[in-house]
Amino acid sequence: MSGDLRILVVDDHPVNRHILAELFTAVGCAVATAESGPDALAASGIERFDLICLDRHMPGLSGDDVAAGLPADQFVLAWSTDLTDLPSRYNGTLSKPVTLDAVQGAITRAIAWQISLARRAGGFARLRSVA
Repeated sequence: MSGDLRILVVDDHPVNRHILAELFTAVGCAVATAESGPDALAASGIERFDLICLDRHMPGLSGDDVAAGLPADQFVLAWSTDLTDLPSRYNGTLSKPVTLDAVQGAITRAIAWQISLARRAGGFARLRSVA
């Protein structure tokens, strides 16, 4: 199910970035990482991701700022210990510390969102074989 999913993990702290990337990899996702907001925007401009996990509190360009700059058809989760007063641009949350169950739930939500988006667009041409 998750083998075709591309995930972008964005966090300025290398240990946090590594842990979340390893959890997504363990369930069969292909994972890219970025250590800053500008790096996340650059990566998302080059490659299409099925799910982007953004640390909300990074120096310089915050996760909230990055989320605001992403297209509306991009599935974005706020990844933080601070999940209050979220901007509406986020499609959901992933709490720190993260668990394998939470990662699997995020994958399920991203797939459901993609299917819903494709249905609203009138077809499944945009979907890769994620079902």
